[in-house]
Amino acid sequence: MAKKIGHVVTEKGSTLGAKVETPQERMEKIKKALKDKTLPVLSISISERHFNGPTIDPAAETEFGKIASECGFRLADAKSDSKPDVEIAGEALSQFGMRKGNLISCKARVEIKVREKSTGNLLFVDRQTSVAVDLTEQIAAKTALQNAAAELAERILPKLGK
Repeated sequence: MAKKIGHVVTEKGSTLGAKVETPQERMEKIKKALKDKTLPVLSISISERHFNGPTIDPAAETEFGKIASECGFRLADAKSDSKPDVEIAGEALSQFGMRKGNLISCKARVEIKVREKSTGNLLFVDRQTSVAVDLTEQIAAKTALQNAAAELAERILPKLGK
C-alpha cells in the first residue's frame, strides 16, 4: 500500500496541493499589468499594532512600498520634494495565534483606503488577512503583515496605472 501511495504522490504531487505564488511571480504579474501605463506618485502610510507588544517597524507599509517601487511607482512622503498623486493609508494589526512545539503562528489583517490626492475622491477600499509561522512571535506577526500587504499590492497597484 505504501508503495502505491508513494507512486501516486510522486506522479501527481504537483496537483495535490495549492500552488504558492513566489514573490518574483507576483512582481512579474503586477509589472505585466502595468506595462505601458503612466504611474502616479504614491504616498503610503499604514499604521500597525501587535496585540502582545509594541510594533517596531511598519512591515505592511514597507512591503507595499517595496513592491510599488520595484514596479516603477515613485514614492513620496512628508520629506519628499515631489507631492503624491495618490495616497494609500490604512491600519494593520497582528495577534498571536497558537504555539505548536517551537513554532508560533500569528494572524494579521491589513485594511487600506486609496485616495486621489487632488480631489480627495476615494478610489478603492480593500482588506486582507494572512497567517504566518515562525520561531518567534514578532517575526511571525511581521511576516503575516508582509504577506497581507503583498496580496493587497497585487490587487491594488494594477488599478492605479492609466
